[in-house]
Amino acid sequence: MLEEYPVDKSLTELFGPVRGRVLQELSYSSKSMEDLSELLNINKNAVKEHMDSLIAKGYVKYDFRHAQTGRPKKVFDLTEKGMDLFPKRYATLASLLMNEIRGEMGDETLNRLLAGVAEKLVKNYAVNSLKLDEGTDEENRLDKLRLFVESLNKMGYSARLVVEDGSAKIVRYNCIFYDLAKENAGAICGSLGMNIVKGVVGEDFKIKEKFSTGDRKCVVELKL
Repeated sequence: MLEEYPVDKSLTELFGPVRGRVLQELSYSSKSMEDLSELLNINKNAVKEHMDSLIAKGYVKYDFRHAQTGRPKKVFDLTEKGMDLFPKRYATLASLLMNEIRGEMGDETLNRLLAGVAEKLVKNYAVNSLKLDEGTDEENRLDKLRLFVESLNKMGYSARLVVEDGSAKIVRYNCIFYDLAKENAGAICGSLGMNIVKGVVGEDFKIKEKFSTGDRKCVVELKL
């Protein structure tokens, strides 16, 4: 008999105790309507109501699977969006890998590798096509900066562009590498993050605020 574990608190806060339990059970394995009815101790109509809601929100999907006898059975699974609700430890793995590279090859090699990663990120989001060239007029520079901020938001940075007194500020309210940067600020903020910005604005900018020094946002300022 399988032990029953408490439902993750974050799931119950977001979805309530029943749907939180459904999501947790589906993280273990696929479940049919009958399985869930038995696990939750509620009738199938109530199960259907919960499943319809989770499917509509994109957390759960279903498929029909052939049984040994009888008609195919409807079976529920988590979608990728549903799987993303559960904690991941990518930052821990990445930090360990960075420390191994630093220990084996030194900071210079680590920074060079991270600069290459930044270059690939910039290309992946077509940011390299937005590079500000010398002599570009102010309106065109602003247009490119707006597109750059849109690209940052596609990456997950929650960014905005603030224009005032002949300067532009790129304000990022989220750091997509935040957990990793807490222990590797020099490499992540100095090499990876700054190379993403340099790929568009060049070298002529100032860092006014940054997460790694305790600020609530990261602010990059450049003249127009």
